Amino acid sequence: MNNKRVRNYLGVIYEDDENFDNQFFNLSQEKESIWIKHDRDLDDEGNIKKPHYHFVIQLKNACTLSSMAKRLEVNKNMLEYVKNVNSSLKYLIHYKDDNKYNYNPEEVQSNSEKLKRRFLDLVAKETPETDKMIGIFDFIESQTDYIDVKILFKYAVKNNIWDAYRRNYAIIKDLVGNHNAKINAKLYHTGEDFYNNLSGFDL
Repeated sequence: MNNKRVRNYLGVIYEDDENFDNQFFNLSQEKESIWIKHDRDLDDEGNIKKPHYHFVIQLKNACTLSSMAKRLEVNKNMLEYVKNVNSSLKYLIHYKDDNKYNYNPEEVQSNSEKLKRRFLDLVAKETPETDKMIGIFDFIESQTDYIDVKILFKYAVKNNIWDAYRRNYAIIKDLVGNHNAKINAKLYHTGEDFYNNLSGFDL
């Protein structure tokens, strides 16, 4: 019997498992855990695999794989020892793996600010500034209301792309201005929408 005790584990749980709700709850209760839902993975024949969650757990006190499986209520074959934490964190999004779907870092969730920050630091350091700017542009374009600089500042800090935000602030400010101008034009050209939106403000 393997009594090896380690602090870091990675694993997977499937949504169609009859015990999924308990498994996910147990995962979220671990103090240092990080996870992501994979619902766009393809098998060898090009078919979408069934939805599942990949996760990484860091423990304060080491335990055996059997103990970890019992805590999460999963089969032991759904867990592995983590040999390299950084590699395991990158795997959450299939980082730079051309043979697999690359998930957006924003889809990763965690109950640990420290672990989430470590993950974001890893992918941000190796992400070209052009990609960071495209992410900011896409965020702006996805908004249906006015945006102010504070919203973008929070987005940049949360996604660890503050460096690109700071260096390209003049361009970003223009993008926000253009976005808000479009929203303004839309509101004035459709009077009903304009007044409906005004109803939410204290005049």
